[in-house]
Amino acid sequence: MELKQKGAKADIAGFKWLDISLIWTSAVDLDLMAFYKCKDGRTGGVYSDNYAGGSLGNLNQFPFIQLSGDAGVGAKGGDNREDMRISKLDEFEVLYICALNFTDASSGTSKTFADYDASVRVMTDKGETHTVKLDSRQFGPVAVICKLSSGFIANELVNDSDVMRLEEFRERIPGASQLKIASKVTLKSKGDNFQLKSKGAGGDLLINLNWNQNPQGKKPSGMFAKLLGGGQSGGAVDLDLGCLFEMNMGIKGAIQALGNSLGSFNMPPYIQHMGDDRSGTWAEGENMKINLTHISQLKRVLIFAFIYEGVPNWASTDAVVTVKVPGQPVLEVPMGSQMDSRPFCAIAMLDFIGTDIKVTKLLSFHNGHPDCDRMYNWGLKWVAGQKD
Repeated sequence: MELKQKGAKADIAGFKWLDISLIWTSAVDLDLMAFYKCKDGRTGGVYSDNYAGGSLGNLNQFPFIQLSGDAGVGAKGGDNREDMRISKLDEFEVLYICALNFTDASSGTSKTFADYDASVRVMTDKGETHTVKLDSRQFGPVAVICKLSSGFIANELVNDSDVMRLEEFRERIPGASQLKIASKVTLKSKGDNFQLKSKGAGGDLLINLNWNQNPQGKKPSGMFAKLLGGGQSGGAVDLDLGCLFEMNMGIKGAIQALGNSLGSFNMPPYIQHMGDDRSGTWAEGENMKINLTHISQLKRVLIFAFIYEGVPNWASTDAVVTVKVPGQPVLEVPMGSQMDSRPFCAIAMLDFIGTDIKVTKLLSFHNGHPDCDRMYNWGLKWVAGQKD
């Protein structure tokens, strides 16, 4: 049964579970969400944990709603689908099922859901199926698809078909005020990857390394206190950002503060280290830039961090690498709490595919540069170096 018109209703009485599926093939990142108001006044939502504060929910305890995950990340076309299961509605006064167009919401683009091919299917454990097409030509990144309300006799499904701006959405829908559109994607596990699109528009790709300003609750020194060497009194660890690069013409090398190999932004390899923070006072951490005007000349870049001085103690750093491309979500690659005692960490690999950049989380530890080189088949000759 298709609920074609706004206001169309269907009774869904006595279900044991309710499955809701958001299905699309267009190259857009849509997110299925649920927001609710309970009979006791509580409000909240179930949505991807790629959003700050997001939760996939729980079927066995409140809110008795669970989301399958996050599909279409990076606006990938294909057989995209997100599923949500609801096991009971007893505590809700009202529950709204929504779709958010993250691609347009994060970039400020103004399009309509009719520009895509999405639909929502609601199915009960009794085999009853109801479909709502997302074909509105109203501008806005949020579609409030349907509303579920619990009554004395039956639970009711209503085609709400309301498209709105984010500000209006947060004001009108219970629990939606907690949603933050953070234009960020987090690579949580080793091997996770995400494809950024530079669109060949030039600009620069910024790589940043930052870490815990006050590890283990120690009193910071200056604006930005870095990691203290495990057991070394006052022994500040010098954590450095660098990369290995390979160009399509076969040129290979390393960019790092060690040996003053800072590279160049306007000449090959079109990668520049922005300077070494030896004092521990740079609140923004360390940065490298890649000139995207020459993206076609780059093949791959391996981002690494190493501890130049001090006892390796990665667990206290909470180190995070972020990769920023103009017009794209900020990509975050956290190291997490690592107990490895080796001083060198390969954090992420950037593979350049046309105007796209595929970023893969590596998180492998090594005794030094040559060890990492061998693992990733770079083939460089290494000599001992030091900082000026």
